[in-house]
Amino acid sequence: MKRVITYGTFDLLHYGHVNLLRRAKEYGDYLIVAISTDEFNWNEKQKKCYFSYEQRKQLGGMLRYGIPAYRLPREILDHEIDGLKKAGFQVKTDVSIGHDISLKDLRKQYDAVYVSIGAHTDKKLGIPGEDAQGVISAVEMLRNIGDDDYPDFSGLNVIVVGGGNVAMDVARSAIRLGAKTVKIAYRRRRVDMTALPEEVEGAIADGCDIVELHSPVRIEKDENGHCKGLVLKPQIIGGVRYGRPSPKDSQAPEVELKADLVLVAIGQGIDFRKFEEYQEIPIESGRINALDTSALKDVDGIFAGGDCVTGPATVIRAIAAGKTAAANIDEYLGYCHEITSEIELPPVRFDDNAPTGRVNMKERPADERVKDFKLMEYGMTDEEACQESGRCLHCDHFGYGIFKGGRECKW
Repeated sequence: MKRVITYGTFDLLHYGHVNLLRRAKEYGDYLIVAISTDEFNWNEKQKKCYFSYEQRKQLGGMLRYGIPAYRLPREILDHEIDGLKKAGFQVKTDVSIGHDISLKDLRKQYDAVYVSIGAHTDKKLGIPGEDAQGVISAVEMLRNIGDDDYPDFSGLNVIVVGGGNVAMDVARSAIRLGAKTVKIAYRRRRVDMTALPEEVEGAIADGCDIVELHSPVRIEKDENGHCKGLVLKPQIIGGVRYGRPSPKDSQAPEVELKADLVLVAIGQGIDFRKFEEYQEIPIESGRINALDTSALKDVDGIFAGGDCVTGPATVIRAIAAGKTAAANIDEYLGYCHEITSEIELPPVRFDDNAPTGRVNMKERPADERVKDFKLMEYGMTDEEACQESGRCLHCDHFGYGIFKGGRECKW
């Protein structure tokens, strides 16, 4: 894959810019567009931008750069972010910790610091040929889609390596980007995949093929250095390790699958190199070691939460970590605000509702939803929404459920 890169301010964006980008795209298979910052434009060209860099660079973290729009519509995400902005906090994007400012300097400037950098680095296969053109990490692909940079996979044979939810996301996205075929190669059995069963079933319904019990051995290149195939070694399931059966090489010969693109989705990690100059940050097994309160042991004024603490997990867990940290930072600063509501809630009863099954969300037909990145679920009817809300789990019974954050009593 030939990549072309260009940069500019694009403020205001006009047809000349569009034509320039179209011509640049014609020179390769993949176009990267970099946006210059406000500081660069002023210091180098004494130009004040009409739209600020923050307006041209999008917020959202993994909600934007890790979850495709067919699962989380961008207009919903943007609405939530706009609501947060109106609350009055300041946003500074395009700031690299360890490059533009150090964590030590941040700690000097602010009374408390919350680290929530997520898990945005990819893991490598570690096999020959991985440096071939056309080998792309799932993190990179989803990051580009999050910036509304949708590559064209028309007519391409795509192989996704991995068995988690991210692997399903990139496989289903590849289908929507026009891929001719999409195969998901996994070294264990389909039943051993860490992806949610409904995600696996959804990928199959969208047109993806599962190649189970096959482990990547090497990537074959053509004379131009572009990948042309993925060589796999058949596996048989072996003994149980760490709660899952481990695969091992079978006696069957290697097989080669045609591949114009190989998307690597075997896990994510955190870039803890940013904190090397701040030795007090406890890093264990590639994660920040934080207490239940989100505070760091023996590190004053610094808190951490989300994927950089738990490893890649769910949005719900990350949001819960942020709420926990906010309350404990509030107490650390000496305020001890109490979360109150003007609504008078009746006492909690656990015998007023019979157990009820969860409402299943209906989805658009597969042959319709694979044509775009629109939301694939229809949503609930009024009747279903009322029934689902009646399944209240009384999360506030013990001081707001998961929101306890190391406490034994109410906030």
